[in-house]
Amino acid sequence: MAEVWAAISAFFAEYQVLFRILVILVAAVLLNWILRVILDRSVKRFVQGVKRAQAVDSTQELTAGPHLNARAVQRTRTLGTVGRHIISWTIVVIALILILGELGVNLTAILASAGILAAGLAFGAQNIVKDILNGIFMVFEDQLGVGDLITVGQVTGTVEDVGIRITKVRAADGTLWFVRNGEILTLGNASQGWGRAIIDITVPANSDLALVERTALECGEELLRLPEYASRVTGQPEVLGLESVFGDRATLRLTVRTRPQAQYAVQRELRALIKKHFEERGIELAAELPKQPGGSL
Repeated sequence: MAEVWAAISAFFAEYQVLFRILVILVAAVLLNWILRVILDRSVKRFVQGVKRAQAVDSTQELTAGPHLNARAVQRTRTLGTVGRHIISWTIVVIALILILGELGVNLTAILASAGILAAGLAFGAQNIVKDILNGIFMVFEDQLGVGDLITVGQVTGTVEDVGIRITKVRAADGTLWFVRNGEILTLGNASQGWGRAIIDITVPANSDLALVERTALECGEELLRLPEYASRVTGQPEVLGLESVFGDRATLRLTVRTRPQAQYAVQRELRALIKKHFEERGIELAAELPKQPGGSL
């Protein structure tokens, strides 16, 4: 028995560096998993608390429901996403330093040269540094969040993930766009503050425009009486007047102020109501014409 223990001790003594490296790797994986679980549960607990307080079951209801701070939910999810990336990279760097120490690498020399390496990276990888810094500022300035509907350049879609360097945007057709944070110079966010449903109604120029305006307003008022849309609207329907005149066509603009990201659903329902009521009252909608340069008022 003593010989067995002696052999085991000799084995561990011979490969002690390897075993210490394995311990570091296992500890790093476990610590990463534990911290991510804690972060995910904290985010989930906050989101569920908001939903429970407002008696809703889904994020869509949060976004559309009255008197909800849905922005806080989206911001919490975004910070949780960024936090997971920071946790992973921090643990990887610490584990790498510890492993190099076990292998006998001179850490003092490495740390001393870190400043030179960082300067070299900053000069040679300016785009990466720009991506990281821009991503950090976008998150902490609340320019976008997970679940937001944004427009970046030619890309319009829903934010699925905000990383340290890349933001993932899912377009309406299902395409997943990877946008470098450093390349985002102008960003439009349809999920902050409020939205506005805009409907342009084009009729023959000889139509009774007063009747057209009254009917359009009635359509907006009927929309407010629909339970599934009343909670999405924050203002009264308003006809801004004659938007344009072109040849034998006249266009009036109907607008309704809505909650963030609800304007598109409101627009679709308004179009259906306008078509229905206009047909009932015999109001003719003008046929669509190809765009022509000039001539509009």
